[in-house]
Amino acid sequence: MDLTPVTKLGNLNNMVKLLVTLFWIPLTISTLVLALFNFYLLNNHQSSELALNQQAKEIALTNHYEFYSELPQVLDALAAPVQAADNRPDLIRQYLNKYNSPLYPYADYIVTTSDQYGIDYRLIVSIAQCESNVCKKIPYNSYNCWGFGNAKTRFESWEHAINYVAKTLKEDYYDLGLTTPDLIMPKYVPPSVAKGGPWAKCVNQFMSEIE
Repeated sequence: MDLTPVTKLGNLNNMVKLLVTLFWIPLTISTLVLALFNFYLLNNHQSSELALNQQAKEIALTNHYEFYSELPQVLDALAAPVQAADNRPDLIRQYLNKYNSPLYPYADYIVTTSDQYGIDYRLIVSIAQCESNVCKKIPYNSYNCWGFGNAKTRFESWEHAINYVAKTLKEDYYDLGLTTPDLIMPKYVPPSVAKGGPWAKCVNQFMSEIE
């Protein structure tokens, strides 16, 4: 016997509901399992972060000073070059500039040459101050600021004069133990001794001004 259209429609609806039910149950179960798995991962990640944070705090507390143990060494390394800086040429430059001396451009050379011969870097300038007002009162084109040869000696240039004077002070005075203005004076300017040593006093005064 043939089924009526209404009966056929009812059977079709029942089949649809059955199919939907069969697909929905596994899908729901899968979704629930996936959600539970994600929740597990998230919770495990948060627990790991908390553990790491706690561990980091413990390390920071127990090793507080170790993090900075190398800092003083770095500061010392940076400070050493600063302390080693040579300001002597600047002192000579400032002094010569104050008196408007033609030796001003040769401040570095004066210090370098003094070091080369092992004499006090202030001596060349101080003697020049006492003998010629730091080279402003000398025979024309002589470059002789130090009274060499009773001011009759002539040099070829400022560099030649500075080197010659430094070499002479080294070989004829320092090597004999005459290393201060008071010891240099009897040989350099004998008449000054009988006058009470004004030459040595003059040189000492100007050496102290350069310090």
